[in-house]
Amino acid sequence: MRCKPKTISNTQNRVPIYNQYSRQIHDGSSPTSSSAPTFRERLAILRRNGTPEITIGLLILSVVGIDYALQTRTDNQRDDMYRELEREVRKDEEKTRIEDRRMLNNGTATKYKFQCIIRKVPQTFDGHKCLKDVKEGDIVGVIEEGVGPGGQYNLCSIERTKISKEGDKKEVSIGWFPCSCLQKIEKKQ
Repeated sequence: MRCKPKTISNTQNRVPIYNQYSRQIHDGSSPTSSSAPTFRERLAILRRNGTPEITIGLLILSVVGIDYALQTRTDNQRDDMYRELEREVRKDEEKTRIEDRRMLNNGTATKYKFQCIIRKVPQTFDGHKCLKDVKEGDIVGVIEEGVGPGGQYNLCSIERTKISKEGDKKEVSIGWFPCSCLQKIEKKQ
């Protein structure tokens, strides 16, 4: 359906304009008419039909889409690394349990080089290789010195007596403890 052209009076010529399509139709008698529109005329037409706004909107949507895709990929990589780290920790825990059982069965856990007294228990000391459930003043036996990261830990054992209905039972715990929190007990001669 075509709309009726409106005419605009000019002093020299009449230029009909189609409102629906925002196009100007020039009479052939106009001194400035040409077969192809000039750059300024094309730019004016683009501004009138919303092309810059559409282009900017598409650009913004593209940037948001790319950012979302990159964020999703980063999240997936982080989750994969976290799962891999958890698997490694579980493997290390199992290896430590097997090693501790072997030491307990061989009697190595009760054969220590020297004894130390615990002078301080770190607040954030809760790894799977750590000596747990100790308090200041407990006496531990050092099985191996300079273990762990930077050689800052000693492999220690502590004997505990558990009282039960069947009788007293000795239990030995093995784990790392920071060297800086231990004080060596000198043997009296």
